[in-house]
Amino acid sequence: MNKRVLAIHDLSGVGNTSLMAIIPLMYRFGLKVCALPTSLLSANTCYEGYRLLDTRDFMQQCLDHWQQLNLKFAAIYSGFLASSAEVDIVLSAIARFAHPDCLIAIDPVMADNGELYGCFDESMIPATRRLIAKADIIFPNYTEACLLAGMDPCTDPDPISLNELCHALLDLGSKEVIITSVPAAQDSCEVLYLASKKAKPKHYPCKFIPAFYTGTGDIFSALMVAYRLRQVDIELAIPQAIELIHDAIALSLKNKQPSAEGVNLEQILCQPINR
Repeated sequence: MNKRVLAIHDLSGVGNTSLMAIIPLMYRFGLKVCALPTSLLSANTCYEGYRLLDTRDFMQQCLDHWQQLNLKFAAIYSGFLASSAEVDIVLSAIARFAHPDCLIAIDPVMADNGELYGCFDESMIPATRRLIAKADIIFPNYTEACLLAGMDPCTDPDPISLNELCHALLDLGSKEVIITSVPAAQDSCEVLYLASKKAKPKHYPCKFIPAFYTGTGDIFSALMVAYRLRQVDIELAIPQAIELIHDAIALSLKNKQPSAEGVNLEQILCQPINR
């Protein structure tokens, strides 16, 4: 395919998360990756005592160098940012490298389970709103979606509030919205998709497995970017991504993979993934 993705995410030395998961997934789909690490971590944040190196100055230097090399990208795909200040660096990358056919995909990694991650303060919310205003497609989880929309996360949201939530995110500027980990009946969850202010969101149920593995959100958004670049219809792409992650969690449970390591990605990538 000869398409190159600018992947703006953290790099954790231990665990199948962020760039450690995204790069092999992109390769599996025949995509090149240009990695811009937003921070370097000794291990992902599920491990106590992790070490973190701020890379803001290096990020700017990378963008300068790549502009000199005249690199072209089929997609600019942003995930975890170490601080609200890095939003401006991503916006700079979009200004420098975006073109009419370039997909701008934003995974606003900043919160879960009803609250911001401990490494962020409230300034991350308005900063991220500025970022998703430039997006073609965004992949917030339910908590992130609510915080961005200025709504309170609810453990039992009704269809009306979910419709309002999706439309509020479109109003912020993104052309398409995919919300993951939306609470559903019987302790399950679903994925919502909306791409028109005149429509209602589509609901995609997820098979429930009572387990948590870090990094599944990274894998989902990376899959959606890869499917989009391979021109897989969204009606097929979302269920395929849901099924792959379900299978990955099931396999990881079977293999007794520690949750902090993320799913057993090395085995999943050996199997057909473009169903």
